[in-house]
Amino acid sequence: MPEKMVVNNNARRNRLITYLFNYAFDNDIGYVFCKKANPRYPSLAWKEEREIAINMNWHNQDVVPFTIGHEIGHIMLGKPNTKQLCCIAYGAQIEEEKDADIYSLHLLYRYSCGQEDNFYDPLSFVKAYGIPNRMIGEAYKMFAEDEG
Repeated sequence: MPEKMVVNNNARRNRLITYLFNYAFDNDIGYVFCKKANPRYPSLAWKEEREIAINMNWHNQDVVPFTIGHEIGHIMLGKPNTKQLCCIAYGAQIEEEKDADIYSLHLLYRYSCGQEDNFYDPLSFVKAYGIPNRMIGEAYKMFAEDEG
């Protein structure tokens, strides 16, 4: 029986995380990353202070880059606060959360294009970049807009 091939994406994910924190820095967004936080504590954004706190110990490591982009999105979109700690209800159908998700999706896509990943299939892109399944529909829209 042939051995199953295991792909280690740690180096790829770390390059993406570095890119995202540099993006935050370049856009005057302060950040704190917590390496020993409870794996279930959500990452947060404080819009007025232009700061994000990222739980680097999140229970699903694959989504950490998307989460960083999401928190950056809260700051960059510049909408008024609907709650001080934006992501306590992360994943809820709050328009502000959806907009931050879409911002992150597009930010990761731009990064991917810069890496010349050449994804032709939204599902492959979503899987490769640890983007949550709730974003599959938006990924299809983004790819369709990119082709048009």
